[in-house]
Amino acid sequence: MRKKLVLASALLSLATPAFAADIIAPAPVKAPVPAQIFSWTGFYIGAHGGGAWSKWTGIDLTDPTATWSSATASGGIVGGQIGGNYQISNFVIGLEGTGAWSSVTLNAGGPFGGGAGFNLSLKNDYIATVAGRFGVAFDRVLLYAKGGAAFTRDKYSVNNGLAGPLAGSASGSFNRTGWLAGGGIEWMFVPNWSVRAEYNYMGFGTITEQPVTTGNLVATPANVKLNIQTGTVGVNYHF
Repeated sequence: MRKKLVLASALLSLATPAFAADIIAPAPVKAPVPAQIFSWTGFYIGAHGGGAWSKWTGIDLTDPTATWSSATASGGIVGGQIGGNYQISNFVIGLEGTGAWSSVTLNAGGPFGGGAGFNLSLKNDYIATVAGRFGVAFDRVLLYAKGGAAFTRDKYSVNNGLAGPLAGSASGSFNRTGWLAGGGIEWMFVPNWSVRAEYNYMGFGTITEQPVTTGNLVATPANVKLNIQTGTVGVNYHF
């Protein structure tokens, strides 16, 4: 019996250091996971809407003695955009194309239509752009400027307000190409989705517009200069 007690005591003394080592051994430390850096790089597609304001200068649609030389109009625009970004450090460059239906329309009569009794409808029925974007990113907020080409169309019709054999009208449709400068701010509010607000100024220079006339109306060519301003808000989905 004494021998058994001595043997058990010896075994216990040998095992104690191993048990102690197990108790005090430090737990393994996991390496910290680096925070993911957000990037604007990638393609996107979206929609936008807002308001637009047009100004035509030098208009003389039907009568060289017309008492006015400029006209302004306003309306809404609704459309979409597609583009891509590439981020270098906190700088972002990109290319974007937009297309929008426009309700920018001027309806006028009397002297604003070329004389007493005249009725004029003048509008831009679409606005499209292709532009580069250059911005600075503050994590999920992007401030950007843009510049490029703009496209629109003047559509107008005018009549002299008379009936029977004295009635006359004129109409025309003219596509325009110009330049664009603008900028905006965009915020990635959840993964893959952003909202933005944007302003653009578009200049279309001067073109000669010759309407097609019918009936008792003679229309002289018009040298027309146009500019358009837009203010929009939009949403993008980023791939």
